[in-house]
Amino acid sequence: NINSRIRELRKALGLSQINFGKPVGLSRDEVKNIEYDKTVPRDITIPIICREFRVSYDWLTTGQGEMFED
Repeated sequence: NINSRIRELRKALGLSQINFGKPVGLSRDEVKNIEYDKTVPRDITIPIICREFRVSYDWLTTGQGEMFED
């Protein structure tokens, strides 16, 4: 699911929850809650994550394709 892919992305980038959340406007607790399936990311947050970290929207939302854009 998208929550586990966000965690996978953060780990692939080598970022703490704090450093992952800052550029996309999420607190550490919000990132933690997403990663542990307590909440889902808001629709507005998903494109921000993709833009900030050059992540494929399709991969993030569906798991299809490559993690990062070319």
